[in-house]
Parts: sequence; C-alpha cells; structure tokens
Amino acid sequence: MMYNFFYAKPQMKTQLQLLKAVLLVCNAAALLLYAFLRLLFYDFPFEVTDELGTIAKLLSVASGFSCIISLPFIIAAMLEYYKIHPVRLRFPRLKYMLPGAAVAILLVVLLSCNGNTMIAKGIKKDFGTGLTSSWSNMEPEKVMLVMNNEVLNHTDIPLGESFLLVNDNIKGLKVKEGKVSVGCSLTIRDKNGTALLDIKDLFEGRDTFDEKDAKMLKCTVSTGKPMEWEEKYDVAVTFWDKYGDGKIDNKVTIRCIDIP
Repeated sequence: MMYNFFYAKPQMKTQLQLLKAVLLVCNAAALLLYAFLRLLFYDFPFEVTDELGTIAKLLSVASGFSCIISLPFIIAAMLEYYKIHPVRLRFPRLKYMLPGAAVAILLVVLLSCNGNTMIAKGIKKDFGTGLTSSWSNMEPEKVMLVMNNEVLNHTDIPLGESFLLVNDNIKGLKVKEGKVSVGCSLTIRDKNGTALLDIKDLFEGRDTFDEKDAKMLKCTVSTGKPMEWEEKYDVAVTFWDKYGDGKIDNKVTIRCIDIP
C-alpha cells in the first residue's frame, strides 16, 4: 500500500483528495466555531479588521492542523519506500510533498515566534448577568458583578444602590520595578444612547499599584438620578495597562428597580 502511495497515480490522486477533504472539514469546523461564538456574543461590538484577522487565524490553524494530521502518513510512506528502495529514490515524486512540507515548516516557525510579538485576544462572558469582557494582552480569569459582598446572577439593581464590576485574577500587566499602572473609564448610557455619566479615568492620580495588589481590578458603579425605575442602562467599563498595551472592555446592561 505504501509503495502504491508513491508509484500508482490513482493512489496519489486518492491521497490528494483525502487531504482536500480534511482541509475542507477542518476549515468548515473553524468557520462554524467562529459563527457560534459570534452569535453567543452578538451584543458585543467589533471592528471589521479585527474580525477578519481572527477568521484568517482560525483558517490558518485549521489548515495547519489538517497538514499535521496528514504528516505521519507521509513520513510512514517515505520510510517504507526508502526501505524498499534505499538507493534509487525518484526525486520527481518530491513535488507532491513540497507544498505540504512548506506549510508544515511555516506553521512550526509561526508557533515558535516570540509570544511578545503576538497579540493575545479573547472574550469572556458571565451568563448569569450577561456581563461581557473583551480583552487584549491583559486577560481576566473571571468576570462578575458583586453587590453587598454577593456575586450576582442577575442585573436588577435597586435604584440608589451601588455594585462592583470585577475582573478577577488578571494576567498580562506589564511590571516596572514591582509596580503596575492601570487606567479605568466608566460610561453609563440610557436606552436612547445618551451618556448619563462619562468618566475618562477613575484611577487618575492613583493609578500605580504593587504587582501583587493588582490581580483583581474592580470598578464601583452607582445608580441614582437621573436614572428611573424599570429602565435599562448600558454600563461600559474599560481597564487598560498604562505601562503596556493591554486592555479589557466590559459591557453589561442593568435594570434599575425599586428597593425591595
């Protein structure tokens, strides 16, 4: 069978068709995964260039995975052929393997690149509250809303009360001499998109912390006039690394209710 892999054209054609099928399946699965995540986070804004880059990366990984799946079979075929024909190797047959080898080498090079030159991005969502956090080079392990020392699984906030928007166990902040520097902006908009509150940097003037004290980033959000009962409001909180290029964008929609 391995001998036919190199010499019988129908067998080579079958192998190429199999590789094409694997490529198609892997890339289709990558696109379906992207579509599923996009639907899951439909309420989160995105930039076209970022989304195109994400799709390109997904397809590249899927294609590389397809080549990796095929690589053991190619190597096994080469070893068996060399065992049968240790001297007389038909070099023209290499033209069938060069594209796959080139893709495999390129994939290894990309995966071996220094992690500092690659942008890490992701999205996390608290399904109890709908709190969504989009992060870049600065990742929270968990995102949540907390009120009266209790983690919320809803977004009904009594008018006049405050709650915390929390990003816990932060990774990726750039450290200088044991210190990190973080900014925090807060915006609250009504259902018409009118900004009721827009603070550019809540941490201004006190934005430097010991590294060990910056594992949890939280923003206090207060409710009150001109907010009204039974109305919904969009809350956006952004944390960013002032020493680096990390950023976390948090979004949640709350409903102000009467004090129970």
